[in-house]
Amino acid sequence: MEPEHKSFFKVHKVLSVLPLLLLSAGGLYYILKHTPEDTSGKAPQDFNFGRAAPAASSVPSPAAEEAKSIAALDIQGSPEFKSQVTRALKLIWLSDRDTFLFIKRYIFVIRNEDKTDFHMDGGLPVAAISNAHAFRSLPWCAGIIAHQAFHSYAAFSAKKKKKAGRAPPPPGASADTGKWPVNPLNFDFTSLDSLLAMEAKASRFQAKVLREIGASRQEVNEVVKRKPRDFKPGHDGKYQLLVKP
Repeated sequence: MEPEHKSFFKVHKVLSVLPLLLLSAGGLYYILKHTPEDTSGKAPQDFNFGRAAPAASSVPSPAAEEAKSIAALDIQGSPEFKSQVTRALKLIWLSDRDTFLFIKRYIFVIRNEDKTDFHMDGGLPVAAISNAHAFRSLPWCAGIIAHQAFHSYAAFSAKKKKKAGRAPPPPGASADTGKWPVNPLNFDFTSLDSLLAMEAKASRFQAKVLREIGASRQEVNEVVKRKPRDFKPGHDGKYQLLVKP
């Protein structure tokens, strides 16, 4: 009986460890099957060494587009003036892209001077802005830039009077240019009345921009309620108004 008893315990012991052996064998098989091949020193078969890496998206981000558009304008003055004008232009860019593009089309230079006015310098349209107007507030600075841009638009429109083409309407006006005269502002400098009428239209455009960018009611009303011969909301300093005889 004793040999049979020992034999029984040996079989029982083998059967008890058999599942562990099977589990270990299965694990080893899985590891060997899924171990990645050692590719050191081998070139990938499908890799083209002559192919350039994919280019990044060519579509500029809104921030990059904004910076590029503002940088296209030549801002001349102290670092503080340049910063103020840049931030004012950003207000216009964020509120109305068409208005910004209108300004960019008719103003090439924004210069810090001792007067606020529009003039031509070497064939380039210049918005001259004094410190008083530039640093009054960001919205006010933006409105002043828009005011001078409208003067530039008027000047270029007057030149087109001698040609068959028509100047594009300012932002907010009818897109049907057929309804516009060749000189939509009747800007001929033949009388003081024509100057006053042109200034009134420039001021209305200035007020429109002030509203769009969130200027204070006081600033908007100062432009809207100006007297016909009050040029201070859009100009200052010493300059001469030249009227053709």
